[in-house]
Amino acid sequence: MGNSNRELQLQKNCQLYAYVLVSQGKEVSDRIQECVDSSDADEYDCLVDCVVELSEAIKSLDSEAFDRIVNNKESSDARELAHWWEMYQKYIPVS
Repeated sequence: MGNSNRELQLQKNCQLYAYVLVSQGKEVSDRIQECVDSSDADEYDCLVDCVVELSEAIKSLDSEAFDRIVNNKESSDARELAHWWEMYQKYIPVS
């Protein structure tokens, strides 16, 4: 049986969060890494909702880091993150 849209989105959020952490030279926690690594499995063993952590990590970036991590047009991860951030701000107003 395949994964639900929610499971796929949770896993994508973990991938983006791991990208932000690695781009800052920070360690990715085991629970986030397990969710990232589960992309090859038919069923996810680990469902982690890291939207809050991801949004806080993006909000905490200074302008230089934001440009390097989010606005990096050379990186597909950055483009996905920029799209995620745009949708997040549209549907969940950032204070």
